[in-house]
Amino acid sequence: MSNFFTLLKWQFLLLHKNSIITISFAVTLIYGVILFFFKDMAVLDKLLVTLVLNDPSIIGFFFIALGIYTEIKHQILPAIFVTPVNLHALIMSKVLSISIVGVVCSLGLAISVKGFSFDIVSYTAGSFGICVLSSLLGLYMLTYATDFLKFTLTSVPIFLLFINVPMLQYLEGIDIGFTKYFFPIQGSVDLIDAAISGTSINYWYGYFSIILMLPVFYVFAYTRFKKKVVQR
Repeated sequence: MSNFFTLLKWQFLLLHKNSIITISFAVTLIYGVILFFFKDMAVLDKLLVTLVLNDPSIIGFFFIALGIYTEIKHQILPAIFVTPVNLHALIMSKVLSISIVGVVCSLGLAISVKGFSFDIVSYTAGSFGICVLSSLLGLYMLTYATDFLKFTLTSVPIFLLFINVPMLQYLEGIDIGFTKYFFPIQGSVDLIDAAISGTSINYWYGYFSIILMLPVFYVFAYTRFKKKVVQR
């Protein structure tokens, strides 16, 4: 366990060195400015939920890939792979560190608008679920490209399907009925919506869907990353 926390500490240092934490906070600040101009409008809650769906998912999906590509470019990861570092611990430390950054940013958005008058537990669980699932999806997709630009071009359609369909369903732009519950982040969307707007939801489904999806996404990401990046 001490080795894992050591890895986690180094992941935060790498995120800081690669300016990923700074970029994450800058993106969140831009969203915060947008919310400020809409703070007196009736659509504030929907706008906040929409931005929260985007903020941790972008941080998780794109920034974990950016960090890994940077480490590959500077020969950091190849050097780590020849050490006895446990690959599970390495991947989990990467995912957890970027997810913590994403959750902190999303909490900052909510607190800047709502103060502390929202369900922090459900909100945190929802944003954490989105960020972890996005990170694992990004980890999986980066194995199909050799650099960040190619990753962005090839994976954007997957990202839009992953995030935008549940988001459009939430905004009532489309109606996919019961099918929405087959989308991995729907439970997180429900928890965030309930935490912000007080919407009545099935909390059992919200939490269970996150608990179910996390190991599924992890197995796919770990297997693919090990085969295409570690063992290549």
